[in-house]
Amino acid sequence: MATSRNRERWLVPIFALTVFTSAFLLFQVQPLISKFILPWFGGSPAVWTAAMLFFQAVLFGGYLYAHLTTSRLSATRQCQVHVGLLTVAVAAVLLTRIMPPAWLRPSGAAGESPLARIFVLLGVTVGLPYFALSSTGPLLQRWFSQVIAGRSPYRLFALSNVGSLLALLSYPLCIEPLWGGRTQAACWSICFVVFAVCCGICVNEVRTARARTAADEPPSPVSSAPAGGWRRTAWIALPALASVMFLAVTNEVCQNVASVPLLWIVPLSLYLLSFIIAFDHPRWYWRQGCGLASAATLLLMAGYEPMTGMFATLCGDSAGAFFDHWWVETAVYFAGLSLVLLMCHGELARLKPAADHLTAYYLSMSLGGAIGGLLVNLVAPQVFTTFHEFPLGLFASAVLATLVVASGGAAAPPAAGPAAVRWSRPVGRVAAGIFGMLALFGIWHWRLAADEAGDATVRTVHRARSFYGTLSVQNRTAGGENANFTFCSGHIVHGSQFVLPDRRHLPLTYYGECSGVRMAIEHVQRSSERCHIGVVGLGVGTLATYARPGDRVRFYEINPQVADVARNTSWFRYLADCKGEVEVVLGDARLQLERELDAAGPHGFDILCLDAFSGDAIPAHLLTAEAFAIYDRHLRPGGVLAVHITNTYLDLYPVVRRLAEHQGFQHTRIYRAAVPEKMLFRNCYMLLSKDREFILATPEDIEAMPPRFRKPRDVPLWTDEYGSLLPLLL
Repeated sequence: MATSRNRERWLVPIFALTVFTSAFLLFQVQPLISKFILPWFGGSPAVWTAAMLFFQAVLFGGYLYAHLTTSRLSATRQCQVHVGLLTVAVAAVLLTRIMPPAWLRPSGAAGESPLARIFVLLGVTVGLPYFALSSTGPLLQRWFSQVIAGRSPYRLFALSNVGSLLALLSYPLCIEPLWGGRTQAACWSICFVVFAVCCGICVNEVRTARARTAADEPPSPVSSAPAGGWRRTAWIALPALASVMFLAVTNEVCQNVASVPLLWIVPLSLYLLSFIIAFDHPRWYWRQGCGLASAATLLLMAGYEPMTGMFATLCGDSAGAFFDHWWVETAVYFAGLSLVLLMCHGELARLKPAADHLTAYYLSMSLGGAIGGLLVNLVAPQVFTTFHEFPLGLFASAVLATLVVASGGAAAPPAAGPAAVRWSRPVGRVAAGIFGMLALFGIWHWRLAADEAGDATVRTVHRARSFYGTLSVQNRTAGGENANFTFCSGHIVHGSQFVLPDRRHLPLTYYGECSGVRMAIEHVQRSSERCHIGVVGLGVGTLATYARPGDRVRFYEINPQVADVARNTSWFRYLADCKGEVEVVLGDARLQLERELDAAGPHGFDILCLDAFSGDAIPAHLLTAEAFAIYDRHLRPGGVLAVHITNTYLDLYPVVRRLAEHQGFQHTRIYRAAVPEKMLFRNCYMLLSKDREFILATPEDIEAMPPRFRKPRDVPLWTDEYGSLLPLLL
């Protein structure tokens, strides 16, 4: 007996350490490898969601491997197979050091599938070690239940989510600001080897423990009754709904509420935290309280904008203005998400089986998560032109909340089926739940109607969605002579043009009179009769209006749907009416510029305007030392690099200033306040040039700039290997 207790004192910590380390490495490699490949795919936020889909699919594969291994192989064979997998994975890590090979870089050509290329790249780079890490958790938990009697393996699942959460939070706060990508990859590779050694020790201890009990035989039939079909369905449906809501709320917040960088960390943290709470101990999940709170926040999420307007009417504009802040709306979304996730995972934890069905349970959970990812990342973009998966997820969550509240405080239902659920006697609860769902759906349609028809002078004439996000075109007829078409990416306006023929040549939004880019273009046009203008980011092609006969304008645009919008003369005519020569190059601008250097040498741009927005932020891969070296080579001597740094939440000036100094550019900054009656938005440009006289003749003008953007900051030089937004957020 004493020997058994001593063995448990040794086994429990080593199992816990190995499970914790595997989960930590799983969630460290996701942002690490995503950051490596981000510059190869245009810096789109969709790179992260595509990577998440890949990791969910591999996680399902790892859980399937664990289930088949423990259910069909003898004890000794299980250990041998997993040691073999770990050995091959360690060899792959030491060989590649999880650095993406250059031969897998996308061509940047139009028509190339970024999603397929990302899957291939991730599979070659981290597929095998990620598979090994994914399979280790359920395997070790199953072995733990077999060699240590009386201990619940589900506590190890909660511990693994603690490791995942710690990895997720430590990466942007500690790892990314301190080390470059290559150092991060090297450290991760070393940690993976340490993990493999710990896992090998666990395997050896399992083998030894089984040898002592003469357990080296094919597994005997399970002792507990198999789970019923409805329960297995719930094992899949609940995590699928949680996955859909997690991804849908992330998309909704990042695209239509606020494009604050690193915002995806919060919903993913809530996702992991809900697992920790639900699986640590049943006392943390109060069913009816969570169901009622979920129903209330779902109603608030669905009707936030109409309710905000109603609150402003009742309590005054100042009170309504408080609820109109992006961070208040974001907090509401995240509060609702956290409750829905806790409800989904709390119900999932109530349905957990005995330990001999553990791997089948985890396999079903991972399948549900993968299905949710497929629905949001693959199905929804093909079926919907906007984020309709969000209201559908709200409705499904409301259905679940109704069922949870109506079932009262019933204990975990047995395997007999749904009839075993003790529905509460009062029919009023069910009726209230149904009424709540109808109200939720009605409010959502009210919200959509308000967006579409709340202002009769604004009509959406086009919507589209792709890997790079959503876009729309609106016909705005208010103001008579100011009638215009407006192009939006997500909720950010990316260009407008007046409808009247005698006014449609006027540059609007960020590019009008006195803007920094206009000053730069007029300067180079005074210096040359024929100017070559390069623009990274097409929008609606507004800058083409500045071209004179003989000038050439070359646009770079990664999203073909944007090019289709800009070329549609029913909406926008900047390209069609351009007096000079216009060329639109499809594909990632940085990759195209790099390839053009190798193929034909520098273009000799008189001015190169960096105007590629992703939501409300310039893609970070365009703001690195390596990228600026490419821009410098493409400029003629004395040419101007105009960097558009207008941003709602971030001050990109310190980043661009550091890059300019590194590349030897002189620089100045021009800020202009909004002029609504002329449809001119506030805008800020940094003008960089090695022509010192031009910079001296264009002094910095930031008199109208808000104080928060004047705060002096010193940031490290951004490179392809290192770059952190954290200093800009503090």
